[in-house]
Amino acid sequence: MRVGILVFDGVEELDAVGVYEVLAKAKQIHPTLDLTVRFRALKEQITGALGMKFLAHEVHRELSDLDLVIVPGGAGRTEVVQDAEFLKRLLDFGTEKPIASVCTGALILGAAGLLAGRKATTHQSALDELGAIADVVEARVVEDGLVTTAGGVTASIDLGLHLLQKYFGPELAGEVEERIEYQRPL
Repeated sequence: MRVGILVFDGVEELDAVGVYEVLAKAKQIHPTLDLTVRFRALKEQITGALGMKFLAHEVHRELSDLDLVIVPGGAGRTEVVQDAEFLKRLLDFGTEKPIASVCTGALILGAAGLLAGRKATTHQSALDELGAIADVVEARVVEDGLVTTAGGVTASIDLGLHLLQKYFGPELAGEVEERIEYQRPL
């Protein structure tokens, strides 16, 4: 499984890094696991919302080589939602393959047309905005068809564990949860 986590200027760092840590830790524990996790961006160097610098593993707009796309949120999402060509790529991808978001990344999925008529969640500060394009569920992780959304910031870790459980089984998710010393909220 080839996973691409989109990063863009203004991305909320933990949105991207939390899910990356969980998925990459699974690969570190089990090197033969069929899992590759990469940051994908439209340019090589990205500056996050709090100033963290990212060097993307892959720099290009194409998504078709991926099996799963994860879209984090952050203040930079306002620029991403103005890129009609990229939103079309997200829509095309998300109607055929699994796509996920963390925090206000759900609003990017919504702008791409992927949340109409679906249940979804986001950061608590954006629930009203999300309600205009989706059926809001206040939960850490919400899955509806090919689309999975996670709540605010730290829910990135929950999303990673959810994806591990779904695609690789509860044993691996539990092993990673223990290794990173994380307890999922009730």
